[in-house]
Amino acid sequence: MKQCSRLIVFVLALAGAIPAFAIGDYGFLWWPHGWRGASADGTRMLCVQTSRYGLAIDVNSLAIPHFGPIPDPAPYAEAVAGSNDVVFSLPPAALSLLVEADGARYRFIRAAEDTSDHAAYPVRLIESGQVAQRFDIQQLVFEREDGGALPATARLEVIAWPDELRVFLEITPEADLADSRIGIGFTQGAHRVEETAPRAHWKAGEPIRVSLALGADGAALAAPQPEPRITVADRRTGEAVPVTFDALRGWRYVDLPEAGWSLSEEPDRLDRFTVRIENPGDQPLRAPLNFAFDGAFTGVVGMIPMLRDAADHPTGIPVQVSKNWHSLPDRRLLYEGPWFHGLTMIEVAPGETWKGEMAIAYARWGGAPAVSHAQLSLVGWGTNQRWDQVAIGSWGETICYDPDVNLNRSIIDDVRPLMVTGMRGGPWQWTVNVGGGDFLVYFDAAGKKQYLSRMRAAYLEPGPNLTRTVYAGQTPGGEIEARFEVSSPRCDDVGRAWHTFRYDVKKPVAWSRLAFYQLGADHYNDHQFTMIARGNASELAEEWETPRGGEEYHRAAIPCEGAAPWFSLHGGERNANHPQGAWANRGLIIRAWKARLGGQDVPQPFAAVYGTENGLPSANVELVPPPGSTELLPGDFVEAEVELVVIPAEPGSYYGPNEAFKEHLEANIDTWKPVHRLAAMNNLRIDAAKGAVARNYPAEIATDSNGEAEITIHGGAGYVPVTFTGLPERAGYVIEGAGEDADLFVQVAYEGASKTWSRTYNVNMDGVEKRGLTLRRVGGE
Repeated sequence: MKQCSRLIVFVLALAGAIPAFAIGDYGFLWWPHGWRGASADGTRMLCVQTSRYGLAIDVNSLAIPHFGPIPDPAPYAEAVAGSNDVVFSLPPAALSLLVEADGARYRFIRAAEDTSDHAAYPVRLIESGQVAQRFDIQQLVFEREDGGALPATARLEVIAWPDELRVFLEITPEADLADSRIGIGFTQGAHRVEETAPRAHWKAGEPIRVSLALGADGAALAAPQPEPRITVADRRTGEAVPVTFDALRGWRYVDLPEAGWSLSEEPDRLDRFTVRIENPGDQPLRAPLNFAFDGAFTGVVGMIPMLRDAADHPTGIPVQVSKNWHSLPDRRLLYEGPWFHGLTMIEVAPGETWKGEMAIAYARWGGAPAVSHAQLSLVGWGTNQRWDQVAIGSWGETICYDPDVNLNRSIIDDVRPLMVTGMRGGPWQWTVNVGGGDFLVYFDAAGKKQYLSRMRAAYLEPGPNLTRTVYAGQTPGGEIEARFEVSSPRCDDVGRAWHTFRYDVKKPVAWSRLAFYQLGADHYNDHQFTMIARGNASELAEEWETPRGGEEYHRAAIPCEGAAPWFSLHGGERNANHPQGAWANRGLIIRAWKARLGGQDVPQPFAAVYGTENGLPSANVELVPPPGSTELLPGDFVEAEVELVVIPAEPGSYYGPNEAFKEHLEANIDTWKPVHRLAAMNNLRIDAAKGAVARNYPAEIATDSNGEAEITIHGGAGYVPVTFTGLPERAGYVIEGAGEDADLFVQVAYEGASKTWSRTYNVNMDGVEKRGLTLRRVGGE
């Protein structure tokens, strides 16, 4: 599916400069009242917020109640939890649509009102991340004054970059039409921008499009003069890669060559494409680029793209990972998979040339399975909203997230073991699904579930050493503000995720049921198991047979005492939903806890066991309020860090290279001991001779005033992520003690709030009692 070069496109191109892209720029796309909700007057709005401007659009009327520049925008990691008022405080704008056909004039009536078709839900999130927000609104209806409907299908597509907004109207007639014209206009204050597209003969099935390109203030966007000169080449073959300008979407489309190859035979494959961007003009240049595979190719599940400079150092310039592999057997849908789009923007000063490369890793990075966090489009699957997937390696998903619960199950969804026999009976493939889980399960006093609303996503670091994504929102009535960060590491032992969550109570809360976290969700828990055990880093506390089903609590208010409290759900039983593939157990490890509930400090967590009925009677483990709690008060909070681990449950099923883990697993298969081992061994002690320890596991070290650190790690199982923060420069550092070539496989990120950099390494702690690490500066950039 290549980009069509024969589109009829009308784009404004006026003189002037394009604002330069800054590495701290960002964007969000979200439902301000929740995917299920609406405003007090029944309006269903979709919002965009970038580091430059905001937009709110009514998806049914296409009214724009809010648009304009945002003064003093917060940094990306903070803005994700911001109020809707950041956009709702902006003034209104107006979008106007024009259609004339066969001598008749049609006016726009409504859009996106029929939501009954799951597969073709009419408001579709196509791509969303730090760099660009792309969605379309379908079912646009146009009528003549006498009530006759336009015999055509119509949709509106929006592409929001951090500093520009592109909107186009697409209409496809169902019958031949003559003497036709379509138009689109946008009014914001004193700015009025419009464009029309005439067509003398309009054939059935032939789409016509008309578009606008707008700046953050609603004025017509200027095109760079002269045009930048962009060349890309495949370092594997030496061949030039086609680069074309897509005036509808504002990106330079880099048509990467799709290829089929063996992940098992080439696990360390790294595709590399040289990039050269020349700015011949006298103004700063911002170049939006789409590095795209549009068509079937190998490695889509776990690929991780990185922009590197001419010296092969990571630049820290964000590359948004959006992709799709879904399609339906009975119909074709626009933007169905397979495809991958790596969206980025590169800033080039006047008269300068940027030289670097796009590098794409797949299964392994530095000899160990890489990790990636991506937005996975659901076009071709259904509901067409936000869905994120994490892969350790590139053989199948490891864990998925549905922050709006648009598939009506839970926020934590598909969960799979790592490097065990797959569902087709062999290695290097998708493994069995033993999901799911959830954050903040809140039923009000009347027994109605309160889904989180205003859910935004900030993709802080997509990999390849450690992922960091933040989801933030609030309960519908604004009673509780919720923020949770999800992370997974590059590793070779078990599938795992760290979940750090913070809930802040803003209004009094009474509940009929309340859980702060679930392993095994109410509507996603068709995994059955016979035993539950619990303990801490020191010991086993108890083990008991699993009660099942009943939609009731079988155990309540279990105190979680000691360091690194844990729960093991083992004795897994295969069911008819999963006839093939190595079975797995699940574990929950509580790494940190701090709370004030009902106005009282709660120094330790409490857990409960709830009997679920998700098709099969089973049970989960929940973190819950302490015994005697009846209400939450303003000022209350919960702040916790938990680790979800997925443990192989069948002898000989794990084929990974981690010998220490394999030996322990085979000796203790299908028991509580593998969870206890991880809880204890990764209950790290870190001594810092230089710098300061901000977090023990995964390790986070704040460097000293010179951007240096010296630490000793005691303990650890497998690969331990170590992140050094507060670095004044992007490059110019070496790590000692992390293993050969560690600096070649470092992950770099920009921290917008502090305007500093971080570097993340994966340090193998197997076979050592302690390991010293030193980060030294060797000169600035």
